[in-house]
Amino acid sequence: MLEAIRERAQGWIARVILGLIALTFAVWGVEGYFGNSGQEPPAAKVNDEEISQREFIKTLKEQADAIKQEMGAKVEDKALRAKVLEQMVNTSLLSQAAQKAGFTVLDPQVQAVLAGIEIFQEAGKFSQARLDSWLRAQGMSQQNLMAMIAQDLLLKQVQIGYGEGAVAPMPTAVRLNALLAQQREVNEAGFDRKDFLKSASVDDKAVQAEYDAHKNDYATPASLRVQYLVLSQAVLEEKVQISDELAHKFHEANAARFQEPERRRASHILIKIDAGADAKARAVIRAKAEQILAEVKKAPAQFGELARKHSQDPASGEKGGDLGSFTRDMMVKPFSDATFQMKLGAISELVETQFGYHIIRLDGIVPGAKIGYEVAKGDIQKELRQQEAQRRFVETAERFSNMVYEQPDSLAPAAKEFGLTVQESGWFNRKSATAPLANERLLEALFSEDALKKRQNGEAIEVAPNTLVSARVIDYRPAGQRPVAEVAGEIRLKLSAEMARKLAIEAGKKALGNAATDQAINWSAAMTVSRMQPLNLPPQAVKSIFRTATDKLPAYVGAETAEGYRVYRINRVTAGQAQPDMAKRIRNDVRRLVAQEEMRAYLENLKANAKIKIEPSALEPKAE
Repeated sequence: MLEAIRERAQGWIARVILGLIALTFAVWGVEGYFGNSGQEPPAAKVNDEEISQREFIKTLKEQADAIKQEMGAKVEDKALRAKVLEQMVNTSLLSQAAQKAGFTVLDPQVQAVLAGIEIFQEAGKFSQARLDSWLRAQGMSQQNLMAMIAQDLLLKQVQIGYGEGAVAPMPTAVRLNALLAQQREVNEAGFDRKDFLKSASVDDKAVQAEYDAHKNDYATPASLRVQYLVLSQAVLEEKVQISDELAHKFHEANAARFQEPERRRASHILIKIDAGADAKARAVIRAKAEQILAEVKKAPAQFGELARKHSQDPASGEKGGDLGSFTRDMMVKPFSDATFQMKLGAISELVETQFGYHIIRLDGIVPGAKIGYEVAKGDIQKELRQQEAQRRFVETAERFSNMVYEQPDSLAPAAKEFGLTVQESGWFNRKSATAPLANERLLEALFSEDALKKRQNGEAIEVAPNTLVSARVIDYRPAGQRPVAEVAGEIRLKLSAEMARKLAIEAGKKALGNAATDQAINWSAAMTVSRMQPLNLPPQAVKSIFRTATDKLPAYVGAETAEGYRVYRINRVTAGQAQPDMAKRIRNDVRRLVAQEEMRAYLENLKANAKIKIEPSALEPKAE
């Protein structure tokens, strides 16, 4: 627990890899919302709901591509298949459970999320044109996208319910905070494998045995070099010039787009209405809200303090109810309607939304203003360049595809026609290929018998939205096995390092057993470490140091590391200086951990009571 908290304390906001849209793609394929038109058996069946092979393969590919882009390498196909299918089964279970429990998502909620997605905004406002452009690039309809967002919101309702119900007592957080701050003074003695290399002798018999046991590690995959040509919207955009006159006319013709909307700053106190609350329960909640409103009206200067005390919006409540500034379309309609009718400094009556009752104080008004041409010029020119490049790409894509096919002996004619550059790759195999060649369909074509034999231009393949690549093989090396004589040196080094580490660990453990009496141990200077400030000690060592009982000092402990073994003498334990605000942050983090565990248990319970059938062939690696 403490190690998990320490790691989170160093970066409390989790790193987001995929945004809302990408996450929904990764968890649930588009086709899942509209049924399965194929005849093949489903990849899985969850109660009466099927996960088709088609949607599974689509989701699998998107996940694999995202992982490769993030990590620069592929993951083991069978493991990824199992994980993706497990995610899809979990999503199906949660979706079914949410619907059965009566959770609903309203169209205005979906519209609000869609309008708030940054890639669909222009000058801070939702742009239908940007949305349409994105949908065209993805080959998706707006109906598909809205269904995906609705699914995501539905699942979030379940997750939020568990998150808000998780309990983490403050005394526990305070105790954990103290343990995180605790310091221990230690001396270190290292036993590293580099010091034992001379004693780690490896004979030829051991080298041969390693080679025979792991021949695949010393095989060379089929590899090739290619020439290739890239026609993309991005390449064409570099050649587009937008005149100042054209950009100025666009600014004048779209004056409404270049108008900063009025913004308002407000604070609120939220009294939530529980989902499914009946009329009696709602009346009780409203009475409570009216009582708080009376307190606010009686002491309006205490609004911030009352928000901290009563507001059930945890994000703003801790800040005295402050919501920051926002435009009319950033809030739900009843809230916006009330806020944009108020006078500066005024406090509203109760405002009811789907979230509950709000007491609003208007803190500031920023009038709308026209965005001048010089300010908007850069964005306008960029947009016009993209539009023109997209138009040119659509116009030239078919001609490009035809030319590389009709003149198969060289890419030069197409390069000259479209002002492109013929590029040449280094040696690569199916796993080491990099963009733009790292595309399964393109690699399949390049490594085909026909491509290797004829050495002609391949068909133009779309490797990314608005990006076509045609390539031809210029050199090829078939797969082979490196002889033992060629790899003996690296095998010997590997085995020597492994043996030296074992010797270092043996020596370290022996020293630990005699640490209390052995005067010959070469201890380092004393250093003070804590869980929050581990210096440069290996994580395994820090865990061992703080797991060791200190009722009798000095205490001794050892830890295996990647380099060998380390022995520590613990001399002194001090309380350290706990960070004042850390307890609250730890409490929130523990709540998240508890919520995650409760969600896991909830999922396991759903699985135990569900009829889940997995198609075994879906988990077997194959060419999709």
